[in-house]
Amino acid sequence: MAKSGSKDVVFEAEKQPDGSLRVQVSFESSKLIGKQGTFSITRKCTVKDKRPVHKEIKLFSESFTASSSGRLFIIPANRLRSTAGGYPYDGAKVKIETRAEVSFRQFLAFSSKYHASICSALPDPLPHRAKVKNNAQQLIDPKDAFNFFKNFAALSPSDQISTVLRIVIGFSIAGANAFVGYHDQMSPEQWTWFYSHVDSDGDSQSPLLNALGISFGVLVLSWLGVKKELRKYMSLHFKLSFKRVKINRESEVLVADMVTGVSRVNLYDATLRVVACNMECGQYVRGSGSNRRTISFRNPNRAVLLFSKKIPMIEKGRSVDSYFPESVSFKPMFQALYPPQMVGEVHGLDLVWEVQLLVDDFIDQELIGNNLRLEKKDFYSA
Repeated sequence: MAKSGSKDVVFEAEKQPDGSLRVQVSFESSKLIGKQGTFSITRKCTVKDKRPVHKEIKLFSESFTASSSGRLFIIPANRLRSTAGGYPYDGAKVKIETRAEVSFRQFLAFSSKYHASICSALPDPLPHRAKVKNNAQQLIDPKDAFNFFKNFAALSPSDQISTVLRIVIGFSIAGANAFVGYHDQMSPEQWTWFYSHVDSDGDSQSPLLNALGISFGVLVLSWLGVKKELRKYMSLHFKLSFKRVKINRESEVLVADMVTGVSRVNLYDATLRVVACNMECGQYVRGSGSNRRTISFRNPNRAVLLFSKKIPMIEKGRSVDSYFPESVSFKPMFQALYPPQMVGEVHGLDLVWEVQLLVDDFIDQELIGNNLRLEKKDFYSA
């Protein structure tokens, strides 16, 4: 039984054999007796930032009247299915916990809240995770050094045209937008074309700086499009039969059964890797006034290398899978990483695994695996 709380409210949470959760709430302060309140089970993702955007979802709720004998709440097992994976997590960028909470409405618009973590009382506690190296960023997003002209020459004529168009259009839009910003910066307010000298709060702002910020964003999007085109020097994709495979702790899959693809040119010193990583996800706020924006982030925190092999040369036109007769064991992923625990769509802890083909002269290839095919219960095996 997990017991926690404050001097006014104490929570005692205990999991039951049938999978339900029993929570006894005691009201230690006489000022609470007789008041109408709400008991709830919530999961909260707290973002660690100077201007955070937190996220909380309600998993269970019930109204009550506080009494001196306390109140007992039984959360059925079928309601707790949504709390599967409700382990506590405290990382570099986010903190996640499942909590029992009581709130009392006071003074019409305000309420007093009392809460305590109940993670230790939830079914199927998560075993201790195996140690990993502190190289998550390097594994999941390795530095991509390549030769643009060599990569460009390896594309088909139609892909080369598409690449050039993306570059021309991106620079044209960014340049035109920067010119508008310069014009508006040098013009009186009544003669500006697009960018105002004041924001929505009436504070002064720089049209040129705002325009340069947008132009930079345009160039970033254009570059992402160019990289997508440059990857077309080869095809690399999961085999259809592998997409239907369920992955568990004991899975050992032949690389040749996972991926396939061919290159338009010879690839020298190519390395194929399979990596898995936990991603801390959330949002924070930057800027102010009309420039205020909410930014989403995905921060790699823990990662494991499941497979790696370098090939001196992959011949053009030859299927990639013929070079890798070895198998990949997914066991280290289940031992070292956390199962996904998302709080909403963009907050929480995610798990990503991918196949990477790293080549010095060309844009790296990557295939994102489907974590919906992972056996989540195997993360809870010792």
